[in-house]
This record gives sequence, C-alpha cells and structure tokens, in this order.
Amino acid sequence: MLKSIAFIPDGNRRFAKESGMSLAKAYSLGVKKAWQTLEWLEEYPSIRVGSFYALSLKNLERSKRELNLLFKIFDKEFLSIKKKNYLRDKGIRVKFIGRLDLLGKHIRKHILDIESKTADLNNKLINIAIGYDGRREIVDAAVNIAREVSEGKLRANEVDEKVFSNYLYGNFQEPDLIIRTSGEQRLSGFLTYLSAYSELYFCQKYWPEFEKRDLDEAIAEYSRRERRFGK
Repeated sequence: MLKSIAFIPDGNRRFAKESGMSLAKAYSLGVKKAWQTLEWLEEYPSIRVGSFYALSLKNLERSKRELNLLFKIFDKEFLSIKKKNYLRDKGIRVKFIGRLDLLGKHIRKHILDIESKTADLNNKLINIAIGYDGRREIVDAAVNIAREVSEGKLRANEVDEKVFSNYLYGNFQEPDLIIRTSGEQRLSGFLTYLSAYSELYFCQKYWPEFEKRDLDEAIAEYSRRERRFGK
C-alpha cells in the first residue's frame, strides 16, 4: 500500500522560457500546483506522508536575482500558511528539512512558526526540503553521531540503520514512490538515504503542467509494480 510519496517538481524555469512568461509567474504557478497536489492526494487516504523538493543546496548557488525572487515567493506563501486554517483543518503537520541555517533570518522565522503551529497535528505529514542535499544530510548525520560517541552519549556498536535514521534531518517513513517532472531521470540528491528502495516515476511534463491525471497514472503504475526489496 502506498503510504509515503515524494515529488521533485522540476521544470519551472524551462516552462517559463518555452511559454514566454516571466520566471516569477512560472514559480508562482509551481507553488499553486503544489497546493493542488495536496488536494488531489486527499483522494488517497493511505498516503500519510508527502515530501516536496522545494530548493536544493546546489540551487542556493544560483544568481542573487533568482534567489531573491524565490525567497520573495517563499515569504509570501509561508505568511499565507500561517494565516490560513487549511493545515489545521486537514490535520497536516509540516516539517522543513535541509540546511535551514543557510537561509535568511526572516525565512527561518516563518519556518519555526509553521512547524510550531502544526506540531500537534498527526493526520498527515508534509516535508518541505529547502537548502537540501542528500549527501550533505548523510555527512551531517555521521558527524552528529561521531560527536555523541566521543561524548559518551552513544556507543559505536549501537549504531545501525534504525539509529542512523534518527540523525537525519527528518526521520519519517521512506518514500514508496518518488515522482519527478520535466522528463529528467535522476534524483538529484533527493532523500538519498531514504530512497534506497523507492519506486521512481518520471513524468515528461514540466511541474506547472502537472495534472491530476498524471498523479493518478503515477500511482496506478506504482500499484502495478512488484516491490521485492532485494529479495
């Protein structure tokens, strides 16, 4: 049964270029699409965890102009989230994962407010990856484990996969299915540790073009696959 799903919403910039629209408009459509996707997922009650790759660590190396645009959009959306009752009405807890310390103070304040506002909700969990990189996550987890071992808080022989998972940015159910849009067929460092046995589905459409029927087809394709987990 599909319980955890993840999205790599790729192709906003190419969509803008090919459609002759501004990058700001394309990104805004991409954000709107994420909200629509949350609504579509309501038809699949077994899915309790949804994860979105909003901004990679590598993306933080983009031009200052583009980053200012992105963070302006984030600021607007995060402020809207705090004002609306949608998450509380649906019982959705929000968790942000990534190198959040690299983000601006204003954005970090929004993040803390949203996580605090939804901390007691347990119907569904939505993870938003910002400033995220899977390799960096593993390195950071290893460093924290080494620190605790050196301080005597943890024994090295106690570290197994389950313990290691506790040191990731977010310890949640590994994604059963990862959907990437735009036709690119790679994970680009998304959930590197947790995606070991995830099923992958690549949609040719750019993220702003993604439709409910595309989600339905991806989930239908998942249901047709046999997951053997190496057995």
